[in-house]
Amino acid sequence: MIKYIGAFDGGATPNPGDMKIGGFIKLYGKTIFSYSDSIGYGTNNIAEYASLLRLVKQAQRLNIQNIYIQGDSQLVINQVNGVWKAKDPRMKQYRDRVIAVLKHIKKWEIKHVVRKHNQEADSLT
Repeated sequence: MIKYIGAFDGGATPNPGDMKIGGFIKLYGKTIFSYSDSIGYGTNNIAEYASLLRLVKQAQRLNIQNIYIQGDSQLVINQVNGVWKAKDPRMKQYRDRVIAVLKHIKKWEIKHVVRKHNQEADSLT
């Protein structure tokens, strides 16, 4: 089965501040989708979730059925994987939206990586 690789990142400067998101989807090392956008005012955590949501929505649009996703936000990764509860209503809403899209993807995995291993996505923010 073909396995796609996705990575996302988001941040706000200052925090809260102007949010930027970036990420990509690759197949066999070739980028088939990338994004880099300013999305308004908010926090780092909202930017991280907004970036992941953009990534998974695009994966769904491309009818991708097997994807490995990485990001450097422990909060987002652990909430999506159900390791941590989403107590903040905004984080819960984003988490629920991400999970709703992921239900349309047959096989997915989302893992935390340290920032130095997420530099390509980080450079898009």
